Amino acid sequence: MHRAAAAALVLLVMAGTASAQQRERISFEGRQKGNPVTVTAEIYWPSRTGVVPAMVIHHGSGGISDVREGRWAREMSALGLAAIVIDSFKPRGVTSTVEDQSSVTGLDFNLDALKALIALGNNPRIDRSKIGIMGFSKGGTSTLNAALERPNTLAGVPAGLRYALHVPFYPSCATQYYRPRMTGAPIYMLLGANDTYVGTEPCTTYADALRAAGATIEVKIYPGAMHGFDGGRAYSVPRGENFSKCIYQQQPDGTFVERMSGVAVTDKDGRAIPGAGAKAASVCMTLGVSGGGNDAAAAQSLADLKGYVQRHLLN
Repeated sequence: MHRAAAAALVLLVMAGTASAQQRERISFEGRQKGNPVTVTAEIYWPSRTGVVPAMVIHHGSGGISDVREGRWAREMSALGLAAIVIDSFKPRGVTSTVEDQSSVTGLDFNLDALKALIALGNNPRIDRSKIGIMGFSKGGTSTLNAALERPNTLAGVPAGLRYALHVPFYPSCATQYYRPRMTGAPIYMLLGANDTYVGTEPCTTYADALRAAGATIEVKIYPGAMHGFDGGRAYSVPRGENFSKCIYQQQPDGTFVERMSGVAVTDKDGRAIPGAGAKAASVCMTLGVSGGGNDAAAAQSLADLKGYVQRHLLN
């Protein structure tokens, strides 16, 4: 009996060790308003051995939660993928950008998704030809942005290494490029019909423009769904910055003009025009954001995502 008990204890210890080995923390260099910063990400390894496909998961303005990012990581791992959850906030000393999106700029946040791709492309356990990315709200925007060729080039992503699948959940489509060159990877935008945080029309309009420019993009809108429809409690933040009416469209000459105010916020070379951003925001930006889970949309988006993964990363 003593020997049996000892053997059982050894098995428990071994099981605990194996379980602990299913997660791994990696890091890569990012940027915080012009200064270098070390960004971290956690890999949820699947039980299968050998080289595996991967799914990068990028959080939204509220940061990482086990209810959303952790749950999605476990779902992806159960499918046989390595799930990589980027933490773009903690290394920068930020917990939320809901009330101040400039505390982690879109440029810096989006860069994290591309630097993570570089790190994964150098990981011998990852199939570099089958790395997807999904994200929520602010992370949905980085997921969409990563399908543009220019940011990949500027970030130093090597030729031949690009995300193979993009699934942005309720992203902001506030920045709309004019006939951009795309990587060619498929994009599936998942939107809520009742989203008042980022809106629905900006993304449907932008998707049409990207499709006309040659992008492979599909948009699915879930009836009755608000921002954050994939899970979590209903929330309302009265001081949350709401840019759903602010649409910055690139013109044929390269300038960016905010749609509602008509204010040009950059010159043709992409340089910000002093004071123009604040002037445009004073017209189009409001305060107050809200959202919450929708059981039907959550279930359907899970089924939809699994279908995309099966088609593009596991097949």
